Amino acid sequence: MREMTLLKVSESGQVYDVELPNLKVTRDQGGGYFVHGRGHFEFFQELDAAERKRRQLELESGFGGRFP
Repeated sequence: MREMTLLKVSESGQVYDVELPNLKVTRDQGGGYFVHGRGHFEFFQELDAAERKRRQLELESGFGGRFP
């Protein structure tokens, strides 16, 4: 049996990979930014807030792999 990647779709229709091994901040086509990867999928209006959240999550969990 093959594992499937968990994908999420924003309101604008942009597709995000939630299972990335590292956290990533991506600008959404509809505006704003998503922090995604390692099981996370969170929206932020501003880039600074998204980057702060990404750094916080990386520090809390270490710098590699998905949350257990």
